[in-house]
Amino acid sequence: MSIPRQCCASGSLHTGKPTGEISKLHGFDVYIASPAPNIPKGIVVILPDIFGWTLPNTRILADSFAAKGDFLVMLPDLMNGNVFPQDLIISIKALDATGPFAWLIKGYHFLKLVWRGWPFLKNDKAHLVRPRVISFFRGLASSHPGLPVATAGYCWGGQWVVELCKNSEDQRTEDGKALVVCGFTAHPSRLKIPTDFEGVQMPLSVAAAGIDQQIPVAKAKQIEGILKAKTAKTKDDGVEHEFKMYEEVHHGFAIRADENEGHEKECGKKAEEQAVQWFTKWFEQSR
Repeated sequence: MSIPRQCCASGSLHTGKPTGEISKLHGFDVYIASPAPNIPKGIVVILPDIFGWTLPNTRILADSFAAKGDFLVMLPDLMNGNVFPQDLIISIKALDATGPFAWLIKGYHFLKLVWRGWPFLKNDKAHLVRPRVISFFRGLASSHPGLPVATAGYCWGGQWVVELCKNSEDQRTEDGKALVVCGFTAHPSRLKIPTDFEGVQMPLSVAAAGIDQQIPVAKAKQIEGILKAKTAKTKDDGVEHEFKMYEEVHHGFAIRADENEGHEKECGKKAEEQAVQWFTKWFEQSR
C-alpha cells in the first residue's frame, strides 16, 4: 500500500484556539461545540480528514459551525485513534522542495512518511470503520430524538458522508428512518465514481477542488452530472443535491488551506458557508 497522495495531506495548521468540550458519547471520545445560549437547530457530525478529530483546524471549524448555524456540532473519534501524525503535513509539503538539495530533502521526508504513516494505512480498514460510524449515528437517534442529524466529511470523512447518504437498509434507525437528513462533503476521497454517487438518496452537497488527484476535473464533472440528474427526478419529492467547483484550489482547501494563500483561504470560507446554508435548509425542512 502506498502513502496517501500529496493532495490528501498538504496544507497548514490554522491559528486559533478551539473552545468546545471533550466528552464521551455512545462509547466514543467526542469534541462538542454548542451554540449556547441558543437552542440548536440540529446536530452536525463532522467526519474529519486523515489527521483525525484532534486536528486544531477541524475543531475550530466545529466551533464556527456551531456559532454561525446554531448547530450542536460533534466531532467523534470514529477512527479509534488511528490517525496520520499531524507533523507529517510539513513532510508532505516538503515533497515539493526545489533547489540543489531538493533530492535529499524529498528523500528524507518520503522515508519519514512511509515509516510514521504506515500504522494508519495498515489499520484504516472499511470493515472496521463502518460499524463505528453506524453505531454512533444510531446512538444519536436514540439519545437526541428531537433533533435532526446531518453530517460533514472532509477527505477521509467524505466517503462516509456519501455512504450515509445512500440510506441503505442496514444503516437506518431501529424504526427504519434515515440516520441523516442530509450530508455535505468537501474534496472526498476513496470513492467509486460513478457507483457511489449513483446510490445516493439523501440530500448531498459537494464542494470540489479544481486541483485534486483524488477527483480530477473529469470525475468531478461526472459527479456533478449525476447529482443534477438525480435532483431533476426527485426535487418534487423534496430531495435535492448540490455541487460546487472551487477553481484553482487544492485538495484539502476546505479544512487545511494555506493561510498565506489568499485565494484558497477565501474558498475555504466559501465552502464553510456552503455547508452552513445546506444544513440550515434541510434542518428547517425536517421539522
